[in-house]
Amino acid sequence: MRKWGLHYLCLLILAVILAGCGSADRNSAADSSAKQNGSMSNEAAAEVQSQNSIASSADQSTAAAPEIEAGGSENLAVKGSTSENTVQASAGFTGSDVVAGLNKKLIYKANLNMEVEDYGKAQTEIRNLVTMANGYIIEFNENMSQYEQGGTFILKVPASGFSPFLNKLEQVKHESLQRSIQGQDVSEEYVDLESRLKAKQLMEAQYTEFMKKATKSTDLVAFANELGSIQESIEQIKGRMRYINQNVSFSTVELRVYQTDESIAVKEKEEQGPLLERASDALNGSLNALSVMFQWIVVILAGALPILIGAAIILAIVLVSRKNIRERREQQAQRIRQRNKEMNSEQVIPAATEPKKEISEEDLKVSEDSEDSKKE
Repeated sequence: MRKWGLHYLCLLILAVILAGCGSADRNSAADSSAKQNGSMSNEAAAEVQSQNSIASSADQSTAAAPEIEAGGSENLAVKGSTSENTVQASAGFTGSDVVAGLNKKLIYKANLNMEVEDYGKAQTEIRNLVTMANGYIIEFNENMSQYEQGGTFILKVPASGFSPFLNKLEQVKHESLQRSIQGQDVSEEYVDLESRLKAKQLMEAQYTEFMKKATKSTDLVAFANELGSIQESIEQIKGRMRYINQNVSFSTVELRVYQTDESIAVKEKEEQGPLLERASDALNGSLNALSVMFQWIVVILAGALPILIGAAIILAIVLVSRKNIRERREQQAQRIRQRNKEMNSEQVIPAATEPKKEISEEDLKVSEDSEDSKKE
């Protein structure tokens, strides 16, 4: 009995020692895989799943695809945690070399509000600075009013020259300046997109193999639909990655430049000359205005000359006809008065028994017409 008890005790001690060694090996393996971002283990798992899925039937293939995507998500989690640690390790507005060494994706945007003395000169300087920095203008809006003139620029400059460009902008002659800079760290999102892209590409290759080995038309249609959705997701991920790379490579600067009415008044006051010179300028301006007005009058009269000639002829005809009508009426009235006098002188019957008879204009007209006919 004692021998059996010693045997059992030795076996128990041996089992405890083996269990401790196994747990230590597992802990060391887990630490090493975490340091390497879990990339090797996940890729191996993906390959194993790919081989098992290829060897399996078409019915089991639909269940293998989510496992691959789950493996990609695990890889994403490991890489995302590593990216967060990297971001927390360095904060602030670092140089481009340090950022490149840490493999960080940073998007910078600056907002500047600048009041200048001469808006036209400042605008020219800004355009020259953008050209020298190898940047470009995305949008430009300009507004002019009685009290202010200014414009808003939205610029893109290389990220490597972002800080020097802002320093050169501050050297533009100005009255006041307000500046703010915002930075956005998209490293975690970019790592996430890379992991998703790798997983989707593995799934694309997997479904391509399924389509090659499919024997049923229904399976072929199902694989084609899944492959189309996977390829669409791949293009979306690539587009987002290109957008991030573009914004990381080129920083955005939003600049508003304006000149107030006080600056304009001061500038006009400085540009004013002596009194005699201003009076001479005013006199010359008045003479020029009169000369221009006289020239326009001559031009208008020359253009309207045919119309004026026609109107003058018509007016002359009307005046002559009216004059003739007036003369004829006066002659008729004179004849009537003369005829009445003659009849009054020849009248024999008293006025009480026989009323005086006057000749009307109509009778005179009839008599004149008869006389004219006799003459003819």
